[in-house]
Amino acid sequence: MIYILRERNTEILKLYGIDKIWEFSEDKDIEGLMQEEKNGRIGVINSTPKFENSLARNYPIVIVDSHGDYFHPNFRFSPLPISFFERDAKDVALELLGKIIVYDGLAGKIVETEAYYGNKDPASRAYKGKKNYNRGMWLSGGHIFIYMVHANWMFNITTDGEEAQAVLIRSVEPIAGLKKMYERRGKRLKELCNGPGKWTRAFGIKKEMNEESLGGEIFIAQSPWNEFKVARAHRIGVRNDLEEPLRFFIKDSQYVSVRKIS
Repeated sequence: MIYILRERNTEILKLYGIDKIWEFSEDKDIEGLMQEEKNGRIGVINSTPKFENSLARNYPIVIVDSHGDYFHPNFRFSPLPISFFERDAKDVALELLGKIIVYDGLAGKIVETEAYYGNKDPASRAYKGKKNYNRGMWLSGGHIFIYMVHANWMFNITTDGEEAQAVLIRSVEPIAGLKKMYERRGKRLKELCNGPGKWTRAFGIKKEMNEESLGGEIFIAQSPWNEFKVARAHRIGVRNDLEEPLRFFIKDSQYVSVRKIS
């Protein structure tokens, strides 16, 4: 992740988890910066409008100042089409990794997901058939399905469109809107969103979003992050899980809920 720092101080570096400072100069190549970004969260100082405008054409850079953060105004998100979600749940769960979820000025990179199926999946909300509380799982692909566990909202996205299937977003890496996230969660950066109830609380996800279609006030967009190793494991907290591992996460991410593979 690349942050453009309008000011540099120890507190900002800590809050945003910035690993390295990259000082702009005319003789430096953008490609060099992009290579550095693959190894962590980079803070750019002394940049110029020309440099920022060029970078923001294809990269979601975030401007950080003493008041908070915001995406560069020249950057345009590319939301995923509904057809992306009208596929098998495990395919969607896998390919959601690395994508950006955006809501109300907050954004995060999806780093962990789980796939759920219908009446053949004992861990699924749809296992015992269609009820009033789980009817959202039968909606066509690309709808939001929310339910509560231990006083936390679980955020799912329906898939397939013909059968009851959904993908649970388990964890995201915070990117933008960190001031609000810290206010709501009061935790360290790596603990803000490393769990399904943690990130929904940090983002301010509401029950009223249930059964809404993605693409309005909340959407998931393409991202430049696609070079990572994926790990698979059995789903978390499931006693009677299916034989096939249906939990997917970015292997080297420090922002997932559980890193072990079981």
